[in-house]
Formats: sequence, C-alpha cells, structure tokens
Amino acid sequence: MVLALFKRLLGRRPKMPRDQITRIPRAVRKATEPQVAAIQAALDEIAALPGLADIALNKRAPKGFYAAAARFVAAYDAYVEAVAKHMNLGAAARPGTPEGFRCCYEQPVGVSGVEALLIYRTIRPWRDFADVAKRLAELGEAQFKEIQQRHTGKDPEKIAMTDAAVEDGRVAFARRGELCPLLDPQTHRCRVWDVRPNVCRMHFVVSDPTGSDAREPGFDKVAARNIRLPVRQQVALMQIEKRMMLGVAPFLNAGQLQMLQFCEGQTIPEVGETPPRFAADGQPAPKANRNNPAAKKFQKERAREQRRAAHKKK
Repeated sequence: MVLALFKRLLGRRPKMPRDQITRIPRAVRKATEPQVAAIQAALDEIAALPGLADIALNKRAPKGFYAAAARFVAAYDAYVEAVAKHMNLGAAARPGTPEGFRCCYEQPVGVSGVEALLIYRTIRPWRDFADVAKRLAELGEAQFKEIQQRHTGKDPEKIAMTDAAVEDGRVAFARRGELCPLLDPQTHRCRVWDVRPNVCRMHFVVSDPTGSDAREPGFDKVAARNIRLPVRQQVALMQIEKRMMLGVAPFLNAGQLQMLQFCEGQTIPEVGETPPRFAADGQPAPKANRNNPAAKKFQKERAREQRRAAHKKK
C-alpha cells in the first residue's frame, strides 16, 4: 500500500481537478487559527459522545450527534471561506452553483462516515427519495464497473483507493457526463448545500468553469484551488470514523445506499429521539389532519370517555 501511495504521489499526475494539491500560505494558516480551532472543538465534541461504537449495533446515533456534526461542517465551511478570502478566490466557481455546476459531473465524490450520516438524515425524508436512491445506485454501479475493468489485481472486489484503476475509472466515469443526483437539474443548485460533502465545499475553480465538464477538451487543464481540512483535523475525523465502526464506503453514492440498507429503509435517529414515520411505499407518513371531521369526532368521543371515567371516580 505504501508503494502504491508513493507511486501515486510521485509517479502520477492528478487527473481530477479535486485531486490538485493547494498549499495554504503560512500567513493564511496563521490568520485562520480561530477557524481551525472551531473545527477541532466540533470534532472533539463528536469524539466525546458516549456510544459512538453502538451506532452499528443499535442503529441509533448518540444524543447530540447530528447537532455536533452540523457544527463540524459549519466550522469547516467558515475555515474554507476565510482561507478563500485571504487567497482572493471570491470570483472562483463552486460546485453546486449555477456558475460551477459542471464540477458536479466529477462524481461520485468521497465522503467520511460523519458526512454520510448527516447527508442521509437530510435526504431520506424527501418525497422523491426513491428516485434519488435509484439514481445513486445506477451511477454508483456504473462507476465501480469502470474501476473494476481497469483493475489488474486478483480479486476484482478488493481495490485500494490508491490503485491507479480508481483514478482512471473515476475519469472514465466523469466523461460519461452524469450529473450528481443531489443537484437540482433545473436550477443547477445543490439540494444538500448546507451538508454537502467536504470535497465539494473545498473546491474552487479558478480557470474557465466550462472545462470542469470532463467531456470538454480542456478538462485536464482545469486550474483549481482545493482548501482541504487541515491534517490534524483529518486525522481526528478518521479516528472518529474508526470508532463508529460503520464501514461506510468512501464514495457518496455507495455510502448513502449502505445507510439505506443498514437501517432497512428507515432513518438513523439519535438515542431518545422519535424517528420519523414512513408509509408502506417508503414515503413520509402524512401528518394527522386536525381539520378532518373524522379526527374531530374521535377527539370528542375520547373527551366524553375521559369525563365519564372522572365522574365514576367521584
């Protein structure tokens, strides 16, 4: 694995704009120390929650998990925006926006387990979730096939993320021109903007954003700035993921489908939280209509029974 990583770092040129390495100047690192501290504080909060390892067993997250996870991505977002301001990236195109939606052809993107849980919690109640999940499955399978057919190892099911087949397969899949299922095709805006993957949050295209479409001739010349999570915080996030023991796939599509299968079509609520109800067809169960005459009649009958019971006690 070390040899493969060495080969990737020194022997292969990054093929995807999100793979480009951006060095943060020392002065910018110094100026953004408060934002980095906020990221670490949010990660420390998640790490301190009791029962992280019980998620896989109980299909419930620790109480306070989602609020802490939301604070983590918000803190990272604040860090990204602060660095971008110091590096004068205000005019750069961003994934999930009308100006930078062509970056959304470069998918499925990578996610951590914390991100996967947060995104799943957001999209599961959608009315069109079944259609979105179907599309995630189709594109995830297509991408994996692109990677598999380039894999030269003995076991086609075991492919290291540092394998050249992963890079080549990702590029080949991107050239199909399939947009991320979480992007609104009409507005070209990300539907999960507040909880979007970190690899989308970090990405700034400083060249012509049209070239971010892998089908364009200039795709290999796209210039991007990627404001990654600082190394110490990357390690902290990896440690949290290990403790969770969910074994979530590192790609968005597969990770969301794993969540769906893991909780048998339901959600993953926190301990003590009442989970949302879903009808037999997988749609969110409709809320009780208090204006319904039948419901009003039931309430009146129940009130009468309560009065009778109180009278008997007397």
